[in-house]
Amino acid sequence: MKKGRRVKPVFPIEYRLLLVPRYDERMKQYLTHATLRTVNEFSSFRYEIIVSPSVQGNLLGFHIQGLRAPQVTLPHSGPAIFEYDFPGLDGTYDVVITKLDHAENRFTVSISRSEVTVKASPAQRFIDIVTDKEEF
Repeated sequence: MKKGRRVKPVFPIEYRLLLVPRYDERMKQYLTHATLRTVNEFSSFRYEIIVSPSVQGNLLGFHIQGLRAPQVTLPHSGPAIFEYDFPGLDGTYDVVITKLDHAENRFTVSISRSEVTVKASPAQRFIDIVTDKEEF
């Protein structure tokens, strides 16, 4: 048997992260809404993505820790989802997404009250950042 160098398989995009500004009428403040979803859709349940979000200065962190089965066992198809609102973000931020296997993607985004724009993204990535709900 011939032994050669192992070719590392190329994996497609696994997640999509939607970042959009919104105004919360109840709290009377501007928020940056983040929704993380899997690209793959599940046929039995709508799983939750377990994520630890963090803000440290101009660094937004999303540490993906895995999936959790829903509390209600009714069948429902769709992607796994995580949602979070960041209050008071304005300016340029580094967005770092890490997976359980320590793979990391780093993006640079500009956040204002009216829009979020992606300034820089890695060449090889496991996640896409979108700033328009229709692309999500």
